[in-house]
Amino acid sequence: MQALFRRQCIMGLHKNIIIAALFLFLLLPEQNSLYADEIYLKNGDRISGKVIEKNEEDTTVKTQAMGLISIESKFIERIISDKKTELAKPKGKELKLWQAEVSLGYNKSSGNTQTSQLTLGLYGNRKTDHDEFTLKGDSFYSSSNKKMDTQKYSGVLRYAFSFRERRWYNFYKIQDEHDRFANINYRLIPSTGIGYWKFDRPDLKLLFEIGAGFQHTDFRDNTGDTNEAVLIPRMFFEKRLFVKSRFSQDVFFYPSLSDKDEFRMHSETAVTNPINSQLSLRLSLIDDYNSRPPKDTKKNDVRLISSILYNF
Repeated sequence: MQALFRRQCIMGLHKNIIIAALFLFLLLPEQNSLYADEIYLKNGDRISGKVIEKNEEDTTVKTQAMGLISIESKFIERIISDKKTELAKPKGKELKLWQAEVSLGYNKSSGNTQTSQLTLGLYGNRKTDHDEFTLKGDSFYSSSNKKMDTQKYSGVLRYAFSFRERRWYNFYKIQDEHDRFANINYRLIPSTGIGYWKFDRPDLKLLFEIGAGFQHTDFRDNTGDTNEAVLIPRMFFEKRLFVKSRFSQDVFFYPSLSDKDEFRMHSETAVTNPINSQLSLRLSLIDDYNSRPPKDTKKNDVRLISSILYNF
């Protein structure tokens, strides 16, 4: 009897051990899933954990070794999460995907010559981890001695998709231009290409891109329409100067593929100084150069514009 009782106790103990082992085995995947997110930092480091909270300023992560840690969002390159794990919804201030601004500028001088200038700009940008939508529109009017001498407007619709850790991207763009006194009724340029972000930080941005497109120009007079293929290289640079002021330079080239001596260039140089969270002052120098301008039109069209921006 004692031997039988001892054998039953041993069998019961083995059974309990097996059940406990199975229970722990079933729990292991759940434990691993707690640390299934990977946070890649801009300095090359990587942190494994579970994203608990994410907002515009920082991200809270639960790690196995360090417990709860907080990482400033400006240092995060990207976050890759396990598709089976649902990230906690951001609490408090949500991430702002859309950035929009309206700019308005007006200059007037009087004396021997009375001049006035009016500029209006609209800009919208929606950026996610992998793609970006951009809408942009600009208009410029000026007069001298109450006679209009400049009428320009332009519009851009652009989509870009990032790949290879977000540094490389391909883009698709269509732009339209009008310049009354350069005899351009409208110029339509659909294009596509590839770009590379050398730097993409809050304090420093630098990108290079090359595109190819088709340029259709409709003239205001009896000149026949023109159609030609164009290359569109671009360089964009932005640097934080002090506090939150920024200097930026955006340059586009439009060389003709049929004539090496024919090309256009569009350059925008700007200094932007914020007044508060929604208002900013901007001083812009815009240069439109055409190596073969229409008759009675100068090659260089330079404009110095001061404007106020409203961000929302």
